[in-house]
Amino acid sequence: MQIYRIDHVAQVTPDLDAQVALLEGLFGFRRVRSWNNPAEGTRGTRLEIPGSRGQAWEVVAPAGDGSALQTFLDDHGGRPGLHHVGAEVPDLEAVRAELEVRGVKPTDGTRGRWLEASLSPPEHGPGVLFRFRGPGSLDMCGDSADSVAESTTVDGPSLGIVALDHICQAFPDRDVLARWYHDLAGFVQVWRTADDEHPDMADLVLNIPGSSICWEVIMPRGEDSFIERFWDRNGAAAHHVTFEVDDWDAAMAACDHHDTPTFGENEGSTDGAAWKDTFIHPKHTGGVLVQLFWEERPGVWVRSDKVPPRWT
Repeated sequence: MQIYRIDHVAQVTPDLDAQVALLEGLFGFRRVRSWNNPAEGTRGTRLEIPGSRGQAWEVVAPAGDGSALQTFLDDHGGRPGLHHVGAEVPDLEAVRAELEVRGVKPTDGTRGRWLEASLSPPEHGPGVLFRFRGPGSLDMCGDSADSVAESTTVDGPSLGIVALDHICQAFPDRDVLARWYHDLAGFVQVWRTADDEHPDMADLVLNIPGSSICWEVIMPRGEDSFIERFWDRNGAAAHHVTFEVDDWDAAMAACDHHDTPTFGENEGSTDGAAWKDTFIHPKHTGGVLVQLFWEERPGVWVRSDKVPPRWT
């Protein structure tokens, strides 16, 4: 199964306008188009992420009667959050066949334009939802109807985001999930922490072929790990999304301007170059835990010289 491009990350919310305003203001995303499609049960807006190299952020909300998005919100207690990752593939039927061989049953999208499936090993329960589309199909979120280009002018400072760096998923065993993604879709392990580097977690990073976005897997270690608590509540879900910012002080000033607190700040120096990272709680982002990082020189925050072991 081949993924040749990650197209977007989609966030579901009951209040589309408020969420779009937050992403335009604090995050500095730029609205590209909006749509209202009650026939497919969705309203939405596509936003450009600065420096994203073709990846976008989409916000979707229920529209019309019997919307699947409303069912999703109801199943999650009405809470907004990350809904799916949109990916392009060269052969949609080949994706279906590969998933079914591995025990994953995909769901057909509207008029067969896309497939939807959780890509985690099925024996571990639902994980991060993916939507796949093939060549010649440009719509995965109902945006084929009433889609209009929009532009807005936003006052005030933004975070100064320069890239969507990675999506992070929680899982009990990082190597089990990394091998699954490698065998299923060719994800390549490029970085990992030593087993005992952190007292409560271990992680690794996978490159998604054809995409500038990476995939991080974090697993619990020790007693009372925060990842264990997250797993107990959410299973193999996305834990957070990470963005790089251009200027750390300017990003923190933007958070202050928008009354958005941060927590869990870390800082250090690698090979003489400084780095910093911090988090914004989901209640201030529309249901997604957001990590921000800054590095004085490329490649010092996540070291590329931590070579992963060969899998056998």
